[in-house]
Amino acid sequence: MNWSALTKKQQQMVVVTVILAIAQVFILIHFISGRSVSNAGGQSPKEELEALQGKIDDARMVIARAEIVTETLQETVQKLDDLSVHTPTVSDRYAWAYEYISLRSVKAGVELDSLEEINYVSDADKKAEDHNYEIRLSTQCNYNQLVEFLWRIEQGNPLVRVKDVDISMLPDSPEQHQVRIVLQWPSSLQIERGSI
Repeated sequence: MNWSALTKKQQQMVVVTVILAIAQVFILIHFISGRSVSNAGGQSPKEELEALQGKIDDARMVIARAEIVTETLQETVQKLDDLSVHTPTVSDRYAWAYEYISLRSVKAGVELDSLEEINYVSDADKKAEDHNYEIRLSTQCNYNQLVEFLWRIEQGNPLVRVKDVDISMLPDSPEQHQVRIVLQWPSSLQIERGSI
């Protein structure tokens, strides 16, 4: 074959054909020797397949865990939604707390002397809904009435917390005590839903 007798297009075709033939020979040698062209680590195709299968299994486990976490998160959000009925209503928290506490005090035979909200004016950075909602109440009762009253408060609301109890003796009535109690609720159970 005379190279100079070929046209430019024919010369290009010959060069491309030679390059492709060399590449095919190179690929054939690597496959025959048991090495993959794409595998720079020198593993056999079987070892490479096992390694890839292990990575696929790991990925499946991560996906399964993600599904479990998502399911658990959705269950937790549902539980918080169910508990939200036990938080003071934003529109009138005092009326909500008054109704809750007075109902239990009547059932326990305890008469309330006072019931007041605790306001946080010192913390200018935080809004009122960022604080826990607190009520301070005062009453005079005996020990058994106090125990029943606190039991009813606790049983009626899973979110209530008795923050403080102060018991003082009344000098003119040894069986009765002056009791001051601070009750606390979360101000809200707003849930950041994110990407669930």
